Amino acid sequence: MPFNRLVTKACLPALFSLASVLSLAQPSSAQDQAFLWEIESPNNTVYLLGSIHLLRETDYPIAPSIQAAFDEAENVVFEVEVANPESPQTLQAFLTAAAPDSPDELLYNALDDDTYRLAQDTAIELGIPFNGFNSFEPWALYLNLTISKLLQLGFEPSYGVDAYFFNQATLAQKDTLTLETIEEQLGFLDNMPVAVQADLVKQTILELETLETVVGSMVAAWHSGDVPTFESLTLEGFEDFPEVYDALLVQRNQNWMPEIESFINQPEDYLVIVGAAHLVGEDSVVQLLQNKGYSIEQVGHN
Repeated sequence: MPFNRLVTKACLPALFSLASVLSLAQPSSAQDQAFLWEIESPNNTVYLLGSIHLLRETDYPIAPSIQAAFDEAENVVFEVEVANPESPQTLQAFLTAAAPDSPDELLYNALDDDTYRLAQDTAIELGIPFNGFNSFEPWALYLNLTISKLLQLGFEPSYGVDAYFFNQATLAQKDTLTLETIEEQLGFLDNMPVAVQADLVKQTILELETLETVVGSMVAAWHSGDVPTFESLTLEGFEDFPEVYDALLVQRNQNWMPEIESFINQPEDYLVIVGAAHLVGEDSVVQLLQNKGYSIEQVGHN
């Protein structure tokens, strides 16, 4: 895979957050739920849909209630622009964010010798041009290792929930909006301490072989609207990385709140599509809205 195409794939939101979190009202029967919430106001209806950013063709068709929410909404909101993740602008944003501010942040300086050799061997196994990442911060390699493994397992961004509904919105000529820019999204990764980035690389390498099982469990929980299971798997993934949890989920959820609240006061309906991890747990968008007094209900499959 050409180097410039590979690095732009890292600009995809990381798995389930940008991943990939309790006090939600639990569904009466998880198997009857979609990963979709509904906010009804006197003005309109706003839907919150949890996305899996990379899926398989076999994960379709989509739940009827999710399709119905899309059909009803005049406006569809995404985390970032979905149209062309391999555009020159996206590549440049990645290169700018991944460039280190000091020599200490370079991949080969940030990783210890054993982890560096392990990272090199793992990258070669996955077909990643490892030497190209030596001029970047560690997070760039961490993200590419994860995404490359998922691609190897058959998960594709073209089958992700975001891409699926962006294509539908384009065909239906619906208005599309975004909650943040790609520069802002990459900035959350770029601003993580380099030691945390190095630890992410190491843990990712050690857990790559279990990725298929873990992601499979998360996708199954997503399909059935099983909030407790999805939440448990999400929390487990962030257990050793509170700084990452705060940067990728907590801060971004809080940043999005004014925009999402503004949709509730509009005369038209909205479908807001964000990584599924943003909709579960005590710091989630759902919980933040509940804390503000909004009535939110998880929607059934049909």
